[in-house]
Amino acid sequence: MEYETFKASLHPGLEFQKAKVLSKILKIENDGIRYSIGKNGNSKKVTLEEFQAAFKEIQMNGCITRNWYNRTFPIQAKTASCNFTTIGGLLQHASYVSYSTGTYTKLS
Repeated sequence: MEYETFKASLHPGLEFQKAKVLSKILKIENDGIRYSIGKNGNSKKVTLEEFQAAFKEIQMNGCITRNWYNRTFPIQAKTASCNFTTIGGLLQHASYVSYSTGTYTKLS
């Protein structure tokens, strides 16, 4: 799968499974994707830079891990740690990866 194909498959209202909860895309912005967190109308934003880096890492090494995310995006890992499972959940929704305890692995 190409990154642009993946990106084009995303749209507002798309529901996807994260590691432990269901979330949905609320809005696609020029620099990222706003998604729901919890049931109180709260949201966070994951940047397209994070998606591109994750996509590249998966292509190069076959997976992304929480440790990779924390090293690559230390500020986001502290302020929006759920971005990791959002990235993984959307890649899983696109049938690009599978999930197992903190690791999203590329499907063959």
